[in-house]
Amino acid sequence: MYEHLVIMGDFNTDLLTHSPRSRKLLHLVESTSLHILPLQPTHHNTVADDTWLDLILTSNPSLVSCHGQHDAPAFSHHDLIYLSYILKPPKAKPRVLYRRCFGKVDNEKLLEDASRIDWEPLMEATTVDDKIDIFNKAVINLYDHHAPVKRIRLKRAPAPWMTRGIQAAMRRRDRAFRKHKRDRTEENWTAYKTARNRCNQMVRNAKRRHILNNISSSSPADIWKFLRTLGIGKPQPANLPSSIGLDELNNHFSTVSSLDHLTKRNTLSSISSLPRPGVENFCFIPVQSEEIRKTILSIKSKAVGCDSISRDMITSILVYLLPAITHIVNYSLYSGVFPSLWRKAFVRPLPKVSNPSLPTHFRPISILPFLSKVLEACVHKQLSRFVYGNSLISPLQSGFRPGHSTVSSLLKVTGDIRAGIEDTKVTVLVLVDFSNAFNMVSHDLLLAILSHLAISDKTLDWFSSYLRGQLEYWQVIPA
Repeated sequence: MYEHLVIMGDFNTDLLTHSPRSRKLLHLVESTSLHILPLQPTHHNTVADDTWLDLILTSNPSLVSCHGQHDAPAFSHHDLIYLSYILKPPKAKPRVLYRRCFGKVDNEKLLEDASRIDWEPLMEATTVDDKIDIFNKAVINLYDHHAPVKRIRLKRAPAPWMTRGIQAAMRRRDRAFRKHKRDRTEENWTAYKTARNRCNQMVRNAKRRHILNNISSSSPADIWKFLRTLGIGKPQPANLPSSIGLDELNNHFSTVSSLDHLTKRNTLSSISSLPRPGVENFCFIPVQSEEIRKTILSIKSKAVGCDSISRDMITSILVYLLPAITHIVNYSLYSGVFPSLWRKAFVRPLPKVSNPSLPTHFRPISILPFLSKVLEACVHKQLSRFVYGNSLISPLQSGFRPGHSTVSSLLKVTGDIRAGIEDTKVTVLVLVDFSNAFNMVSHDLLLAILSHLAISDKTLDWFSSYLRGQLEYWQVIPA
């Protein structure tokens, strides 16, 4: 349930009359524990009496500081109704974090030491896992020296609207106040009030700009994320229910559904009997350093995976890490082996329902190592170029295609229905919703389809390593 509820709008029911419609609305409002704030008639008509159609409903009238209405004869017969609501953002609980402090790093010294890293052992290593182990140790040792991990206790989140200008104004205000306390003259008091008022005005303007900038976002997800920081919206459960264990969730998330032997055999036989596309076999080609550099910079995620290496740690010294990263990516593609460490993920279980009590009530958010995303992006780019360039994707597929979405799928369905109606045909629509659909995909069938699409054996080895390797999970409880 929402803690705060405000509903405003035209209900098309006149509360100034005691009609069955108005009584029904009043009963509905009362049954939901809402309150109607008093207003004057809000709809004005030149040929009939004024009516009260526009309402303000709230669950907490005590938090309403003011409300009212303004006439708007220039463009509407309705008054504009408004409300000012006292809403305090939820207080964050103190948290202990372990973070690297990059703010005090000597960048010149960091780059100088990064340029001295000897990558010869990495180049000579015979397995991709050994190469990644050498790479990770070199990067972590470098940052342990320049930006060691420190324990930070956060009592509250930093104000997102705070700027250096406001901090300077606060210091001037505080200095003026101390001066006034030492020498209580009218001149010092006036100087303090001027500094205080100036500081308060800067804070109000900064808060207003911060709110406007965030609610102007074109993404509804970003808007709701921001509103939740203000205490608006459904709060997420802070912890897992005691009835659900981490091992139970881990088993649920990591379990892959399997087909019965007969169904799998028949499906594999059907795939093998399909006509093969007349295209050359697809093989990975070496990825150039510039492409990897662009891929790294295009990934905006700052989440840190199990290798403890963040995006900032890579990009800050990318010029000296790029040769090693390029070598690792190309060696993985050449050897047909996906790095085992890059299959490991932190998993955060997010509830899909209000009161979760079963593992199926959660969806997993996996946090993989940053560089694993780079390798996956390079593979995705090459494979996409192959399947789209050879028209191997069904034209009816809407998911995971550029320029396609649920909107294009709905347009196709509704277009077919309209065409059927015009031809006096009966339309039957069958919709299938797969629970946990991603984990229901058989890896054997997927590899068989890739083989049928002219994917080379060496490339299939890489996909097999990617799909069939054991994936370990660490459960991260929402804070």
